[in-house]
Amino acid sequence: MFNIVPNDMGEVAQKLSFLQANRKENMTEQDVLVDTAKEGLQEMLDEALEGPYFNVKWRTKDQELLVTGALKEEIGTVIPRDGFDTFSADFKNNAILFWRNYGKQLTALINQE
Repeated sequence: MFNIVPNDMGEVAQKLSFLQANRKENMTEQDVLVDTAKEGLQEMLDEALEGPYFNVKWRTKDQELLVTGALKEEIGTVIPRDGFDTFSADFKNNAILFWRNYGKQLTALINQE
């Protein structure tokens, strides 16, 4: 059930509760936020490209995501909004603006190809 990517802090709390109740007692809100940043971008890329053609991995955990192509070539990076050092702080501040920032950066990455 909780292979979902949370859209806001309410869903982060729900996912954390579910995970802690299902053998992931040591998970924290921070863990869920960091996972959300990476998994959310991967999901958006897969949907935009109609398949898993690009991959997302951490360049610097919770600070910079690296997007690579099918041949592992670097396509570009995604960073938090201005004024935020981490994705988790960005998401906590305003999830809507967090996702809009992702959308803008994703569009720029896809359109350069």
